[in-house]
Amino acid sequence: MNEGVYTNISNHYSRALSAQKTEELNSDDSNFSDENLLKMVLDGLRGAIAELKRSYEEAIKVAGSHDPVAEQKMGLDYLQRTGQIYASDAKNAQKAGEKDIEETLKKKPAAFDSSVEVEVLQNPEKLIKPIQDLIDLGEEPGMTLPKFLRIQIEKGMDKAAEGMVVQRDGQEYLYKFADANRFSPHLIEKERRKLEAFDELAAKNKFNVPNSKELSLRNDDIDREMEPLIRKWDKIKDFWEDLIWDLSFWSLSYCSFAPYLQPWAGAKNPKQACIDTQKMRPGIFKEREKLFQKYFGISFNDLFKHETFIWDVNTHYMVNSQEYIEFLALEVYPHCKPFTDLPKELITKREWFNENGPNKISRETNPEYHLVNRRLQTFYDSVFGEGRYASKFDITEPFKTAAAPWNLDTFKLK
Repeated sequence: MNEGVYTNISNHYSRALSAQKTEELNSDDSNFSDENLLKMVLDGLRGAIAELKRSYEEAIKVAGSHDPVAEQKMGLDYLQRTGQIYASDAKNAQKAGEKDIEETLKKKPAAFDSSVEVEVLQNPEKLIKPIQDLIDLGEEPGMTLPKFLRIQIEKGMDKAAEGMVVQRDGQEYLYKFADANRFSPHLIEKERRKLEAFDELAAKNKFNVPNSKELSLRNDDIDREMEPLIRKWDKIKDFWEDLIWDLSFWSLSYCSFAPYLQPWAGAKNPKQACIDTQKMRPGIFKEREKLFQKYFGISFNDLFKHETFIWDVNTHYMVNSQEYIEFLALEVYPHCKPFTDLPKELITKREWFNENGPNKISRETNPEYHLVNRRLQTFYDSVFGEGRYASKFDITEPFKTAAAPWNLDTFKLK
């Protein structure tokens, strides 16, 4: 920012400053007197506040007036006009969609209403206050334009009006959101360091406002360092999730009730589809296992000691129960290879884990998996108000499972 040019003090109202009162000016030099120029600046600031308030109210109105039925109809009308769907199909789809929307709104009345979120996240009061402080300064008795410009620069009032305090609030929200989700420690670390960078640069500035250019460069450095770690973490997790799923899917195909489950039940010959899975899945599994070792240096047995696995257990992202993981890794894994079938005694045990088996209750699922949703719900309600999450999103209820919660101290594969 050029401190000698007041009209650049904020992107939020620079246009208002430059345009305000321009049409009232003419060739009469009296319009360019110190008094009139100061008045023009103050009027521009008042106009900026008015525009911020108007835009805020309009944004809330738009966020709260979303009509999902009308939006769906527009989409279907387009498909019909372009020949991608028949009129009869569009009509049926519209009816089905309206029914789904009606059911959704019964359970989640604010599912399509984001007015509260806009009201909280886009509240302009922290932008308005420093602008109002400038107006109050300009209205002091005996104030002149040169004095007004000098004081605002000396006190850093122009810096405060840049809106950096709002940027800090946004970064703090991103950090808390990442901490509530806990997708990975690297993502949390990235947002935490960006927040710390803001505060560090602000502390070095006598006006407690960081230099926006330097902050941008610092954030770029953090992104370059953390993004590769985040991507690698996600890739490793995706890989071992696929390996565990392969073992679960392959062993399930041997169960007596497998032909009645999807995807096998949808095949022309469900029993043959189960046999195909039994014969082909081990080869797929072994190839994935080789790639996992080749590109990440992690063997199947080592994945259970890897930080990504431990993190998922501790943060409740592990969807499978401890006893089920131990069963798959210690008993199913040795047999999951080409030209090998799952032994009969293990088929019986596999059926015992599934809700369709003789016990009629699952032991496959982590009983604390729903706590991921609870953690996010708690954070969301702390920001947008008690009960807001449930009014917009599905609440994950505890799974019906006979499995015990995870206990890494007793985990057989640690």
